[in-house]
Amino acid sequence: MGCDLWSTHEKFFFFLVIPLILAIIYLLPLDVKDAYFILHKTNFSILSMFLSNYTHSDFMHLAENLIAYLLVMCLIIKFETNKSNFYKTACFLFLILPFIISTFTLLFIPTQNAFGFSGIVVGLFGYFVYVTYGYIKDVWKLNADISFIYLIFCINAFIGVRSWLVNDLTYLALILLILVSLILFYYNCFLIKDIIHLLKLKIQQGLSTCGRLTFILAVVVLFCSLPLLIQVTFENGNLTNALAHYIGYIFGVFFPVVFLETKIWK
Repeated sequence: MGCDLWSTHEKFFFFLVIPLILAIIYLLPLDVKDAYFILHKTNFSILSMFLSNYTHSDFMHLAENLIAYLLVMCLIIKFETNKSNFYKTACFLFLILPFIISTFTLLFIPTQNAFGFSGIVVGLFGYFVYVTYGYIKDVWKLNADISFIYLIFCINAFIGVRSWLVNDLTYLALILLILVSLILFYYNCFLIKDIIHLLKLKIQQGLSTCGRLTFILAVVVLFCSLPLLIQVTFENGNLTNALAHYIGYIFGVFFPVVFLETKIWK
């Protein structure tokens, strides 16, 4: 399990080829990017709906997304217990999710241009919740069920909605999320105690520095408040699209729950 599942070719593709493709797209001439790689609300195409999810406005935009992508991919490679599940989800996140993000952007975001890889990256953050659930069941052999995923999702949804407090509806959403989270926490209390006990044992047995850093990074990614807290901002008429982060996270969490956990996609 974990890193042993993956061949050198697979690691090469996810850690070198995909970043190289993103870098090449970033370096394309501006007129080419404007024609094919930016989602123009008044003049979009099927191609731009897809490719706009793989381009960036400047070097910092590219670097931030690449760092987040590489970090979450390191965790997925280390903790994934079912490579088939990963490839099915990756196909969805890299090939189908861009069209979903672009559709929501066209319908609900009032801007001229939109682009960026972050929706797909946050989709991988969401998928890591499912990877963690699988690792707890398959490697730690604890009695986890799907409600554990719902608990993590509700906590992150609370963090996200909390940053968007604009009207009574969002206050109602917060109250509902708190109530559901408390119910799920109570339902999973024995599992959480077992996880804490197991982690204490591993620390007592002596975790390496790398192991400690991996654990801290996994917690940060699992409760990925930073991508969800980013608001819609504009730069030179272009958009940093927080809605894409929410859409990516929701589909990253629930695609495997709906299609893999239920065996709809075998």
